[in-house]
Amino acid sequence: MNELLSVSLNLTPEECCKNEDLLKKIDELLLTAGMRYSGIMNLYAPVDHQKRDQTVFRAEELLRNTDWLKGILAYTSTGTLTNACPLGEIQTDLMSNPSPHKVWYYEEYYQKTKQLPHGIVVDENKQLRDGYISYLLAQKYGAPADICEMVSEQPLRKIVTGRHVEFSHGKWRKKSEKRYVWIYPLKAPIVPGDILLANTKSGGDLICADSIDYIAGQEFCAKYKKIRKHMHMRMEKGEYTDHEK
Repeated sequence: MNELLSVSLNLTPEECCKNEDLLKKIDELLLTAGMRYSGIMNLYAPVDHQKRDQTVFRAEELLRNTDWLKGILAYTSTGTLTNACPLGEIQTDLMSNPSPHKVWYYEEYYQKTKQLPHGIVVDENKQLRDGYISYLLAQKYGAPADICEMVSEQPLRKIVTGRHVEFSHGKWRKKSEKRYVWIYPLKAPIVPGDILLANTKSGGDLICADSIDYIAGQEFCAKYKKIRKHMHMRMEKGEYTDHEK
């Protein structure tokens, strides 16, 4: 995770061609933070791969706080490679057997959608760190899986991207299309569509999970609030289904 940093500017392609000095200046700025231009469009990669989590975080902060980039910097985003290693090379000897309920919960979702609920995370030694059931389902069904790598010394958190929802006239409805991110610290299994109680600026609010991903690195993990409770309901095409605890 955090292998790449994408930098988007408020410049047209024609303006970019005329601003080679500006682009060179950005390259030099990011190099001071330990990021080098990858040679591909607007992508930058950490010089020290083992320190990528801290490096990418610092680089994003540096770009946001640079005065001469005000009005020029549109946004930045971190990139994660999803082909860290082949499924057959993953080491699982340190993992304990998951509960039958969790296996059922994730397998039911896969059988219905033909998609794994979330990816698989390994460390630099190909040791499985999270996503064991996704690994088992990928083996069982030959399903394609996103396999990401983390630095073993850094913290790893599961995160949920979702939208605020409300229950009205017998259906779950989205309150807006804007998406937010929370850390998911609960033991209950989680798949897209699940209804959760999230910590927000106003206290607590219900959200529907759009996707489940991972985040690594001390600084990145400290950015987000936490999911408070799994409501054991799911939003599907405007309706919901109850699930046993």
